Amino acid sequence: MTPTSAEDAAPEVPHCVSPVQVLERTGISFTLHEHVPIRTQSDIERELGLPVEQLLKTMVFRTGQTFILAALPMQRRVHYGRLAKAAGVPRASLRQAEPEELRQLAMEPGGASPVCGRDGVLVVFDSAVLDMDRVYCGSGRADQSIEIDAGELLRFLEPVTAAVTS
Repeated sequence: MTPTSAEDAAPEVPHCVSPVQVLERTGISFTLHEHVPIRTQSDIERELGLPVEQLLKTMVFRTGQTFILAALPMQRRVHYGRLAKAAGVPRASLRQAEPEELRQLAMEPGGASPVCGRDGVLVVFDSAVLDMDRVYCGSGRADQSIEIDAGELLRFLEPVTAAVTS
């Protein structure tokens, strides 16, 4: 059965390159680490054995058609009101992206990254990241992590930076 109108058709997903491809194109130095697939903080602590103070988690939110990537130290919790304010959106419009929506960003659950190859994505870093040195973050895939200098990442991404954790 073919769609009878544009409204019936599945929305077209714009082509998006992976976070690793984005970094490779910039020439920024980073290391890609392969590991067993991870999905949760428990998986990270058990499987990776990395120093928790160097772990950067990325949460993916959606407001209307806009994606917001919120990067924060692993041990902190996002404060939704502060994130909404930093992103310039009403708190009520902010919702966590569904796993199938991550594909539109060339990401999968457990692999969310602050680096994104899709235009129009807003990146927000918690101000605590400014004090971090070398960090490990998602690569877009649950079985790989990126190790990168936090300062380089901040210079490249030029994110909104605000206190978005509680």
